[in-house]
Amino acid sequence: MTDETKRKQELYRDARVTGKYDEIWQTVGKCVFCDLNDKYVIYEENGIVMTVALFAYIDGHFMIVPRRHVRSVKDLTPSEWETIRKFMYIAKKLIRDVHGIKGMQLVEKEGSVAQSTVTDHLHFHCVPFDAPDLSVWNYRQLKNTPLENANLYKAASSKITKLSQRFEEKYQDEG
Repeated sequence: MTDETKRKQELYRDARVTGKYDEIWQTVGKCVFCDLNDKYVIYEENGIVMTVALFAYIDGHFMIVPRRHVRSVKDLTPSEWETIRKFMYIAKKLIRDVHGIKGMQLVEKEGSVAQSTVTDHLHFHCVPFDAPDLSVWNYRQLKNTPLENANLYKAASSKITKLSQRFEEKYQDEG
């Protein structure tokens, strides 16, 4: 490994803890998932890749990413979705076998607001999970109790029924 390659790899490795991550991704100027570097791809099938996370949260963190630019799970073909489901299964087993960690968090990133990339390209983070300190959330003061939230969603039952029917009409014939 050249000195320059080693420096770059160390920058990737340490970016989350040094605060450099935000500075790096904001200057990329392209969809990083449409331009995956094959040297980081660990497995590929049916246009879906398992790739190492350059800016990992923890050792063993990798991602599942469609090669084609897909913004939402609703835009996946049935074959792509089945491959992603298969990769989710493989991910948990792989993390356990390679890193000795039995738990895994699967984090779907969909939509530009939900992700810290320059574009909204659907991807799934497969994060080894061995202790709750890895999941630090910025909790917000809740307006509703759990029962109030349940009642709000139950009151939307007609909307749920319509969405269910729309899904069936739109995606059932594709299988």
